[in-house]
Amino acid sequence: MSSKVPVRQLTEAELHQFEHEGYVVAEEILPPDELQPVIDELTHEIDVRAHELLAEGELTDLHADAGFETRLALLSRETSAVADAIWSGVLHGPAIFRLITNPRLLAIAEQLAGPEIVASSVYRLRPKIPHYGRGEVPWHQDSGYFEPYCDNDLVVTMWLPLVDATVANGCLYVIPGSHRSPVVRHTLSKDGSYLQIDPKEFPRTGKRVACPVTKGGVLLMTNRTAHASFANTTEQVRWSMDLRYQNAALPTNAGITRFPREAVFDAASGVPVACYPPEADFLVRSRLRPAEVVTDPARFMEIREKHEKRSVTDRFGLRGTEAVTAG
Repeated sequence: MSSKVPVRQLTEAELHQFEHEGYVVAEEILPPDELQPVIDELTHEIDVRAHELLAEGELTDLHADAGFETRLALLSRETSAVADAIWSGVLHGPAIFRLITNPRLLAIAEQLAGPEIVASSVYRLRPKIPHYGRGEVPWHQDSGYFEPYCDNDLVVTMWLPLVDATVANGCLYVIPGSHRSPVVRHTLSKDGSYLQIDPKEFPRTGKRVACPVTKGGVLLMTNRTAHASFANTTEQVRWSMDLRYQNAALPTNAGITRFPREAVFDAASGVPVACYPPEADFLVRSRLRPAEVVTDPARFMEIREKHEKRSVTDRFGLRGTEAVTAG
């Protein structure tokens, strides 16, 4: 963490907006030098895969001189294989781990979810590439992907761009106040890649609001806040990650010590193994069990790679579809 820049916590006004509207854009959270390692790691991953595809004859131009905001877009004109190989939660390198565990983000997570914090298994890399089929994400609530047991608890989404996110390149849109309603029915999107809110259930709580975020800022949402993103109409990639945090008292597969009044897996009584069982949670901040906090990137990678995947409750009758585990 950059020692020269003080940790910024949410103001009372920001906390009030998050509570009452289900979202808030908090600018100037992460200084550039704390995002650069992730950008460097992604640049390396792209370069490795591009060289592999070139050697296999599936790519003819490495576009090695292109910058971070343009190279993946140029590569994707010829093949989607590079983007497919890094999409979503596939990568778990040390820079990504250090971003998830960044004290600046954990300070905000603690304000919203309390001092005992689990990093939810659902973290995603979102390169919104011009003219790329998976770039647009329909209206949904994150809880649509999670266990119903966790619907009424808070799983904080921190959506953070690695470049400036604008209306033109595909920033997120939210429906303020939609988090005050229950989780509504979701169906499959037209291409089958995502869940989307059933049109018959679409929230009528307020207008749709665009949420541009500058690099270093964070869009905070609850797990019931309806949100979407649309086409990137520029020629550059809108890079972003969405991270999620929850109180350790909620169902978790992190394998940590449990204390009284914390949820423990019990199929008979309906307590799930985690709010999102397909992937592995891990403890990132704790006063009650400090020795169990994951601080080593290698341990993080091991947890991710050795996790035994479990299915989410098929609440919408969509078993077997990709979108059920897409997140």
